[in-house]
Order: sequence, then structure tokens, then C-alpha cells
Amino acid sequence: MAKKIRIVLVDSDERYLMPLEYKIIEQFGDNGDIHVITDIDYFSTFFGKPQSIDILIINEELYDRSIERHDIDNLFILLEVPNDEEETGNLSANKIYKYSSVKQIFNVIIDQVKNNNTVSFPKSFETKVVMVYSPIGGIGKTTIAAGISSVLANNHKKVLFIGTDNLQTFGCIMRSDSKLKAGTESSIIAKSEYLYDVIKPRIVEEDFDILPPFTSALSSLNIKMEEYIHLINCIRDAKEYDFIIVDCATDFSEATSKLMSNASQTLIVTGQDDVSAHKLDCLLKNIDSSDQNRFYFVCNRYKQEEKNCLVTEDYINKCRVREYVNYESDNEMLTIDNLFNIESIQKIGLMLL
Repeated sequence: MAKKIRIVLVDSDERYLMPLEYKIIEQFGDNGDIHVITDIDYFSTFFGKPQSIDILIINEELYDRSIERHDIDNLFILLEVPNDEEETGNLSANKIYKYSSVKQIFNVIIDQVKNNNTVSFPKSFETKVVMVYSPIGGIGKTTIAAGISSVLANNHKKVLFIGTDNLQTFGCIMRSDSKLKAGTESSIIAKSEYLYDVIKPRIVEEDFDILPPFTSALSSLNIKMEEYIHLINCIRDAKEYDFIIVDCATDFSEATSKLMSNASQTLIVTGQDDVSAHKLDCLLKNIDSSDQNRFYFVCNRYKQEEKNCLVTEDYINKCRVREYVNYESDNEMLTIDNLFNIESIQKIGLMLL
């Protein structure tokens, strides 16, 4: 039987700790051995004996140097004021503003623990696959996919971006000019059981992880969507990423529909004009998008002063647009940093959390 992860929460405010405790139980379940300490006398008794703790979360007012005598893999100190420079007696400890949201606190803790590689996460951990698709060429699908990848990464999620278009134009979102090593396409086409072991060393770390583009489109032209699905499943099974964002090609096929069925969520990007609405209508006739927890519709390059075909009765009954991303005149020049700062893209990313 696997060793349980020992987690200790220490704060005199029991009501404060309760939501954080529930969040930790939700993540670790039966794999977590969770201790909540709110009584000062018991706190002294508990740490009066040698302790071995995987994760300790403690209020700064209760923390002192004597705790360093214990075997603690990951220490988090809850600050009463939002001041990262405040003295706590241990400059190597991770400090978190106590009155951040539970989600923010939890994400910081999980992110740091993963980076330290000191805790084996329970098998219930799930890598979510988000498919970003559009039946409309040039609508800014890759921009949206890159933007939400940045938002998720900035919310302490480990994100991998994969592009499946034949020309591999997503290289424009990268800071470096890295390319996939020649011959990688052969490994993908072969659908090896150990494909992720081959691919992993070739992933590029930037604002979020990216499987870089092929040097030549001739390489990607040989790869079918079924083979990309196998690659995605291999990476998902490894459970090393919180999210895999798949920027899909515009063409629609049986394999595209299969990826939609297998994805945790599908983000469909459309436009407001007549042509975009018509193409969206053709897509909707070929898929079942009724599950609003799995299908999100986004209108990109929105211009408020122009006609919006998506608000007619026909489309309101077929799909609900979750977010409108305003048109930017310099859209093609937007950097990842700029994308992250667009409020509507932040909202889309946070919907996926």
C-alpha cells in the first residue's frame, strides 16, 4: 500500500482553515493524512515530538525556528499582510498571503510541491485536454489557444501547447526559434507505446511548455489526426501536465470529431459575421455540443459597432457564446505578455480551471 501524504495545517482560526482543508481533501482524498491544528496547547504538544511532514502550512504568528528541527519537505507560511519580504525566520520558506483566495493558495502550494518532486501525487490526478478548434480559417484560433495557455500557466498550472496544423504556423507564438528534431514525425506515425519518452526531451520550456513546430511542412503533412490523438493520450497518461492545449487544424474529419469526444473541454472559436456564422452552423449540424460543461463558444475579433449574427434567435438556441474578445488592430503583433493582459482571454482561461 502506498505511503500516505502527511499534510499539517496550523492556524488558530478554525473557520479560516476549513475551506483550505476541504480543497486539500478534494485533491488528495484517501491518499492524504491530514492534521488540522487550531489549539495552541496541542500545537506545542504536537511539535514537542519529532515529526515527519510532507506539507506544512502554518500561520506566521505560530511559526518559529524550532520547527526547522523536524523533517519537513515543503513548508508554507501564511502571512497576515501581503509583504513577501516580511521576516519569518526562514528565508527559504514559501510565503503566501493568508487572505488570498483558497484557489490561489492551493495552486501555489501544489505548483511548488510539484517543482520540488518530494510528493507523489495520487493517481486520481487528471491531465485535462482542451481542444481549441474553429471551422473558420484566420479567425485567430492560435492566438486564443496561446492566450489561455499563458493564463493557465500564470495560475500555477503546468501547461503543454501542441499545434496540429500542417504549416505549423504556431511557431510565431514562441520566443525562441526551436524546431522539432528531424525524424520526430516517424516516431509519431509509428504510434509507439513509449512515444512520450521520445517526445519529452524535445519539448521547449517558455511561458508554458510547447511541442515546437517541424522544420518543414512536409514532415507534418505525413501525420494524421489519429496519430496526434495517440501522442496526446500518451502525454495525458503520464500525468505530468495539468493541461494539454491542442490547437487544431481547421479541417473537419472523423478523427477531429473523435478528439472532441476525448477532450475534457472543446473551445470553439467563431466570428460574428455572416460567413463565420454559416460555417459555425455547418459544424453544429455535425457535432453534439449540448454539454455546456464541455463545449465553450468564443467570438474572436469582435467589433461592437458591426452586425453580430450570433445573437439571432437561431444561434442563441444552438450555442451560447461565453466570451467576446474585442478586435485589436495590431492583433498579429500581440506577444504572449500582451495576450495574458487581455481581460476577456483571462476570463476564458479561468473558465477552464
